[in-house]
Amino acid sequence: MRSVLKFITFLGVTLLAFTHLGTWIPLADSLSLGRPILLAAGLVIVIALLFFGLKRWAAGVLVAVIASGVVTWGDFAGGAVRGSGPLRLYQKNMLWNGATPEAILADILSTDADFVTLQETSSINQLVLDGLEERFPHRLACASQGNGGIALLSRYPLTPSGAGCSLGSGIVIAQAEVPEIGQIWVGSVHLNWPYPFTQASQVPKILHGLETLDGPIVIAGDFNMIPWGSSVRRIAETAGAVRVGGYLSTFPGFGAHLPFAIDHTLIPQGWQGAVDIRPLAGSDHYGLVLSFGP
Repeated sequence: MRSVLKFITFLGVTLLAFTHLGTWIPLADSLSLGRPILLAAGLVIVIALLFFGLKRWAAGVLVAVIASGVVTWGDFAGGAVRGSGPLRLYQKNMLWNGATPEAILADILSTDADFVTLQETSSINQLVLDGLEERFPHRLACASQGNGGIALLSRYPLTPSGAGCSLGSGIVIAQAEVPEIGQIWVGSVHLNWPYPFTQASQVPKILHGLETLDGPIVIAGDFNMIPWGSSVRRIAETAGAVRVGGYLSTFPGFGAHLPFAIDHTLIPQGWQGAVDIRPLAGSDHYGLVLSFGP
């Protein structure tokens, strides 16, 4: 029994370590979705090892679990300074074939947002874009891989960058001139699902575009990845940004027992921000409202 337990322990610790290699191995990013389960299983294994007198093995597993847990918790908690700001951004994956786009339009209009980042724009939900034209006269829209397109709407004039609108890159980003704050970059992101889909090939293109930008960067969107996934972390680091909020479940499509937090908001390091959940309004994603500022 001790040899079987050692074998299970070796496999478990190896798999846990593997989930931290998503930057280099796309499959590892996909498996990182199950890291909390592996961490909980690791604690059970520690107890089992102690029961069978394998103290050194138990100590090794405990160190691995603590190290992995600390890294995961840092991403889980978000790194932004907690607090509201003078600017508001509404984020929403609208669902390209959603049945009630008018509910999304009403929700956006009720939030008094300065910026709107949208994903899965389509002819079916075009009335949302049309209904926001007066309040948000400055806008950019791009085609993207997957269902529908991505869009950025703003109350303030926008200067586009070359970082967006490359088919499949998954980002549209522009610089806005905001009174009393100055110029800030605002981006709308839509990544595909991780391995075996194409998220890993999208991210380097986005990173390359972000590296060309100067000034504070705010990004919101459907990342199709949980907070501790490598894509979220790499985009935030390249943008000089941090994620706002803790673990906010934004995609209920897999049921109550799998609360997926895959829509995120990123603000510049040192800025403060707070994020709130908005209703589904006919979509398969909850909306987010970000209050932020320097």
